[in-house]
Order: sequence, then structure tokens, then C-alpha cells
Amino acid sequence: MYTNEEFDGIYRKYRRFSVGIANKLVKDLEIAEDISQEVFFQLYRMGERLDFQNEEKVRALIAVSTANKAKDYLKSVYARRVSSVGEKTEYLEPDLGADLNAVILKKESDEYRKMALMRYRNINPMNYEILIKVKYLDIPPETIAEEYGITKNNVNNRILRARIWLETELHRIYH
Repeated sequence: MYTNEEFDGIYRKYRRFSVGIANKLVKDLEIAEDISQEVFFQLYRMGERLDFQNEEKVRALIAVSTANKAKDYLKSVYARRVSSVGEKTEYLEPDLGADLNAVILKKESDEYRKMALMRYRNINPMNYEILIKVKYLDIPPETIAEEYGITKNNVNNRILRARIWLETELHRIYH
């Protein structure tokens, strides 16, 4: 088990490194610092599972964790640009510029995705539920595996099969 002083040393040594990686991706220093804080909080919570003796592994873990958190942030921002006004949250359309065809195609693809998901729900309700819980609600596959009494690999296989079916169905609907 590491001491708080050891963790503080790692934090001081790699904080700027982490902020730099995040800032390159999100291009906002304040958000990059928040992302870095989340990464180090995650490392702290790992506790004794984390080996601080191997500096290369620690540096690589920080780099990968920071990049992944920054990418997750970017996905969430672009997936749903959210504007909060008081307690009311308003979901805005993505800014697609003046290209009207792009706006139409975006709306059509959303409609096709909804249609394909509804068909899949009717065909295979269990796999549909698993897909929604893991991919849309961000519930870990391990938790889903316990809930359904199946293995994590089985959960991942069901998600893969669902995604393949949905891709085929979307292609069929669109054409």
C-alpha cells in the first residue's frame, strides 16, 4: 500500500503531464485541469492495486487514462450540446452550419436508428435491454452479467451481435 506522501509525489510529478495531454485534446485549460483531477482521483481510488514502483507503467497509465477521459468528454459535448438554464435543461440540435442537406440527413439517420432499435426490441428483447443498459446507460458489463446470470464475455457477444444486426438493418432501411 502506498502512503499519501508517495501519491502526492506522483501527483506533483505527473499533473502537468496529464493536463497537457487533456489540453491538447479538449483545447480548454480549465476543462483539462478538471479531467486531470478526475484521472488522479481514479488512481487514488485504485489504492493498493496500483504499483508506483514502475514509473513507466504509471506514466503510461496516466497518459492513457487522461486521453480516454478527454475523449469521453468530447463525445459527451458533441453528442448532446446541453444548455442549462436554471433547473431546466434544454437539448440543442448539433450545429451543422448552413448545410441544409446535412441537417436533413442527420434527422433521417436519427429516425432510421430509432426504427431499427424498435424492430430489434421486438425481435430480441433481452439483447436489446443489454445493449441499452451497457451502451446508452453506461452500466458496466460486469454488473449486467451478474444481473442476468451470464458471463461478461456473453454480455459482450450479445452486444456485438446486436450491433451487427442493427448495422445490417440500418443499411436495409436506408436503401
